Amino acid sequence: MLKIQRALRGRTVRRIIIILLLVFLISGFVVGRRLRVNYVRVKIGLPAPLKIVVLGDFHMSAAGIGVGMAKEAVQEALRQKPDAIILLGDYVSGQVGIKNVRPVFKGLHAPLGVYAVLGNHEYWTDASKVRKELEADGIRVLVNENVLLHKGKTQLALVGIDDLWSGQVDWPAAFKNVPKNIPILLASHNPDAALDPQGQRAALIVSGHTHGGQIAFLQPVIGTINRITGHGMPPATVYGRSHLYGLFKESWGWVYVTTGVSPGFAPPRWYLHPEVVVIELD
Repeated sequence: MLKIQRALRGRTVRRIIIILLLVFLISGFVVGRRLRVNYVRVKIGLPAPLKIVVLGDFHMSAAGIGVGMAKEAVQEALRQKPDAIILLGDYVSGQVGIKNVRPVFKGLHAPLGVYAVLGNHEYWTDASKVRKELEADGIRVLVNENVLLHKGKTQLALVGIDDLWSGQVDWPAAFKNVPKNIPILLASHNPDAALDPQGQRAALIVSGHTHGGQIAFLQPVIGTINRITGHGMPPATVYGRSHLYGLFKESWGWVYVTTGVSPGFAPPRWYLHPEVVVIELD
């Protein structure tokens, strides 16, 4: 009788453990579908603060993949009432995703404008068509060029470069006529811009591309392994492998790598939120 009771208790414990593991596993994917707003403050020497919203990696594709999350992120960006909005590329994954660009970003606006750079997925599909769709919504696409943002006495140079993987980066053109002694915000889909001396002219670089490594647990360990082995998520991205997501202080300035909005056809996020980034610059 005692042996039977012990066997039953052992079986019950195993069932509980299995159930808990399943709950833990499934909960991770549920969290990975919940959009989060991340607020950060970065001091770059502005006389008065500017509020910037950053969105990246939408990966809209077939069967509506990424579209719902993209719409949710756009609406959340508008609720934040920023001075300017920056989009960091990878709007589509495949030709069929292009048709979603104009409907999703229609109505996206900010007092100082909405700006975009292109990512590798634009070039893997049709960058000219994606750019045309973005510009039809009043979004200015910066390809190796810059614009000066004004708010009262505050001035900020926004520089956008072409994709480091698949585009043609022209640093001199990107920084052409940027006034001296004006803080620079550099938008680059790929965070490896932080490794280039030209990119390090910026007080802050905002990037995406990494998808935050797709999972949230053990990020310091994963980042260290990626850095040592030279392999991992994301492929062929040196800075992004050891700086998967978040705000990083460098000797020359700051870098923010966003987890993005949707992984597209990549594996689902696990305990890693998609995000809308609100950056208070002062």
